[in-house]
Amino acid sequence: MGWKWLVAFLAGAFAQPTEVPGQVAFYDLDLDVGEISGTLEFVKASSEANIDAYNVYWGSSSSAKLLPFFTLAADGFAPSYAIPSNTAVPSTATHFLVFSSNSFGEGATPSSYAFTDRHVPTYGPNGIFFSDTGYTSGQVTGSITISRAASEADVTHYALYWGSSASTFLLYIATVPKATDPLVHGLAAATVPSGGTHLLAYTMNADGLNEAQIASALVYDRGVPAYPATSLAFLDLDLVQGEIGGLVSIGRAVDETAITSYAVYFAVAEEGPPGPSLGSVTASGQDVFVLVPTDTAPQVGYPYLIVRSRNADGEMATGIGILLVDRFVPVDPAQSISFLDEDLSLGVIGGTIEIGAALLETEISKYGIYWADASQQPISLIAELAPGDYNYSVALGTAKPSQAQYLLVLTGNEHGYMSSGASTALVDRAYPVNLPSQIQFDDADMDAGQIGGSLTVMRASDETDVTSYTAYYGSSAASDSSAQVALIGEILVASLPSGSTSAVFTIPMNTAPPGASYFLGFSKNSLGESLSGISASLVDKTNFFPTVAVSSVAFVDADLSSGLVGGSVTWLAPADTAGLTQYTVVFALDAAGTGRHPICSVAIGTHSCVVPLSTSLSAGGGSFAYVIVFTNNGFGEGPGLAAGLTDRALPVAVASGLSFPDTDVAVGSVGGTVTWTPPGNPSGATQFTHYQIYLAGSSSAANVLLGQVAVGTNSLVLADGQVLGNFSQVAVYTWNSAGEASAGTYAPVTDRFLPPEGVLNLFFWDQDFTVGEIGGDLAWLEPADTSSITHYGVKISCAESTSSLGQVAVGTDRFQVGFDTALANCTELLVVALNELGESPVVVSTTIEDRSTENCPNDTHHSFRSSHWRLVAHDGVTSAWKLQGLRFYEDALCSALLATVPSEWPRRPRLLPGAPVALPGATRNLHEIFQVSTRQGATVNGTEIVPSSRPWWSSGTPCAPFEPTNGSSPGCTVGFRWESDVVMSRQGRARSSGIVRPVAQRVHCVELDQSSLPGEYATQVSLEWYDEARQMYRSLLRRPATGGQLVMSYQGVLASQCG
Repeated sequence: MGWKWLVAFLAGAFAQPTEVPGQVAFYDLDLDVGEISGTLEFVKASSEANIDAYNVYWGSSSSAKLLPFFTLAADGFAPSYAIPSNTAVPSTATHFLVFSSNSFGEGATPSSYAFTDRHVPTYGPNGIFFSDTGYTSGQVTGSITISRAASEADVTHYALYWGSSASTFLLYIATVPKATDPLVHGLAAATVPSGGTHLLAYTMNADGLNEAQIASALVYDRGVPAYPATSLAFLDLDLVQGEIGGLVSIGRAVDETAITSYAVYFAVAEEGPPGPSLGSVTASGQDVFVLVPTDTAPQVGYPYLIVRSRNADGEMATGIGILLVDRFVPVDPAQSISFLDEDLSLGVIGGTIEIGAALLETEISKYGIYWADASQQPISLIAELAPGDYNYSVALGTAKPSQAQYLLVLTGNEHGYMSSGASTALVDRAYPVNLPSQIQFDDADMDAGQIGGSLTVMRASDETDVTSYTAYYGSSAASDSSAQVALIGEILVASLPSGSTSAVFTIPMNTAPPGASYFLGFSKNSLGESLSGISASLVDKTNFFPTVAVSSVAFVDADLSSGLVGGSVTWLAPADTAGLTQYTVVFALDAAGTGRHPICSVAIGTHSCVVPLSTSLSAGGGSFAYVIVFTNNGFGEGPGLAAGLTDRALPVAVASGLSFPDTDVAVGSVGGTVTWTPPGNPSGATQFTHYQIYLAGSSSAANVLLGQVAVGTNSLVLADGQVLGNFSQVAVYTWNSAGEASAGTYAPVTDRFLPPEGVLNLFFWDQDFTVGEIGGDLAWLEPADTSSITHYGVKISCAESTSSLGQVAVGTDRFQVGFDTALANCTELLVVALNELGESPVVVSTTIEDRSTENCPNDTHHSFRSSHWRLVAHDGVTSAWKLQGLRFYEDALCSALLATVPSEWPRRPRLLPGAPVALPGATRNLHEIFQVSTRQGATVNGTEIVPSSRPWWSSGTPCAPFEPTNGSSPGCTVGFRWESDVVMSRQGRARSSGIVRPVAQRVHCVELDQSSLPGEYATQVSLEWYDEARQMYRSLLRRPATGGQLVMSYQGVLASQCG
């Protein structure tokens, strides 16, 4: 009993309290019938010397107890108790009774309060009905009819709202007293709000709306389209006069939201009115088309076309129109067309085309001359002639299309040409193009300087343009008229025996060739000889083997594969080639021609022979070592000349272990030592002698040669300053005299350099107001490119030296200079970017200003007001972000707590002071992390309430890192949105204004309780506010964090030091 018992003893009284508690107050916030919630408060007794506690009862009158409710300790403070939501009211309870009590019992007289169980109507409307009678899209007109509630005993009005669904209100419309009969509210051209889809009806009374039983009606907004088509076009493709046909092209409307189709009509004028319909087409979000069938007759009195937008509610009264043009072509053809080809080369023509004019040219503005196919259908236009001009000159050498077999003339006008006209067969007159296939002569006269025998000309495989064959002595193998020396004869095709394959010309024995070295053969027809022919060498045979040999035989292998060769064998001809017929080329095992392998035979006058690539040098058990060139005549082979065969091959060995660490600290250039592991070096053609080292762009193409080193050296020193450019790799290839290996080894090149940039906007605000000492945040902006930076070094510059204060990792934009740091004679703080190579040459400094309490600002508050503040898990969370508490404060010292709504607070249009928000939108325990704890020492029915451990809110998923500069959204956020529709009446009672408005707050401090388990807390947290003017979130604070509690304060040190 303590001192209170002693006072009672000294007063000579061991009695129950006589002091009565003062006035009791309570306002019910639970709007469910039979339930209450809110704060019950009363004035403590005038003296609590003989009072230990206050017992509160449910009462059936101002003095009759019904049931115990709760007990509060008499602790000298103003008594109050938060009655939880959904607290049931005993059936006959009408009062709260408050008694003083001590260990001897309760006082005889209570203080009482007759409470009111506030509740919204029990029943909602039975229904709501509405039909739009207007035709303007975005507006509705008509009567809203409400079906009354089953019981209106506790109903005073019906409230009408626009809703975004059948249960979600959007915008207040009106209230209708229940006495209204019929229960109808009219809408006249009312604008449908954005997102509005339903009309909602609630029953209401002074305590609010019944939100459990809502009547709703889906609103169908009737309205004809408001947007016409953007374009209309029609090209008549029925070229008969008095008929139309084709596609009507319709450009889609700017907005097709209310358009289902487009209708096309004949029209009196461009603006209408419309006449007979031409058809309609469904709107598709793209330009659309309506087909007008061929042979459609234009409507008399309707010279225009018009298109109108339409939907199920009707058609626009206006549209866009165009003049209808009936296109037609002439009906009178040209009488004739003629042409004689004057170019005697096959496939080309030249000459004059003559046209016979049409009998009637009234509708004709041009004649079109065409190449035509076998069906006399036009292929392509040659020329257009105006009436009166009936001749067209085709230039010599004009190529004839391969399909062209006719010339066609069509009459036309500005709308096109007739589909048929006059034509003539196209005859391509030409010299023969089918030549004799071969010409042969074997000299039967063995006297030198004389010939004799049969000259055989093999007939052409196609003789359609050949009537005879001619043979000539020739001066060269050119086989044209310039090489003709003398005519040997002409043989008609008609004179040749049926089935014969050649025309044979007889040359008498002892004939002396007239200064000729070749025979020439030509095809011929009535127009002349073919422009080219065929030739054969004139060989004057004798009775002796050749005695002359070639000279200077050479061969260079162009096939760079081992064991295979290819390329050209070349030689010089003997001084006298008389009687020689050919050269033969062979591969052999030795210079004497052992084991010879034929390569080629070529005619006299040719001094080279091609050895095909991939020709093998393998010769059974050996290998070819020589190439030999022999001379030949009709009797046989003469002497040969040999040259050695050298197999040239690329290396095949590839180095390994390639490495190139860059030691050049400049940006864009490299230097250092390239090293590699040598491969085995085979003997033979693929043996390599050097390595070649490159800078390369990819593994398929080397670009810049860095150097060459001989076998035995396995590195290359590259001087600093080698420009890297766009190259990304270094490559090493083996090399020999044949060239470079087809494959090399590659390694990436990394340009390692000192950071080229420094931080920006370096700023230090001394928050240690002791003279001669500094402390506070040193802040900066990171450079745009941080790819070459690993850390930032922070230094302090003094008169004698510069010393380091510490380092922070890249991605950090501030450094905490410890409070009580001695200033001494130091004048600047420095920040320099670092990496593994060293410090950036760019050092950024800021002058130190030693601030004292005389420098305190007039105001340490910021000016940012917003209804929505949030915390962002800036660097992400690997598992799931778990929070147990979040508190926002109006001041920097974290003492003025901003009210946030506990989880049991009612959420209805009547009262909406705000709501917590989160991303991801996990709602489990979200309200609880904002809830204010139950008052310590409170009891219910005599039992003390012990606050339980708070529940945890979890994001449920990992949080991605947030980088605002790339336009991304944060992975996880938690915050609060303050808003209200509450206004105060003159009597001091809260009521709804009907419109929810944001309530702007200024947050200066926030306390956050995170999980301490790895992967469940953010390591960097930012405080952001929503800027309505810029329509974006802006950051106020950003701090590193560990598990547990985090306190972030704006100018907290200044606020504490400056009062």
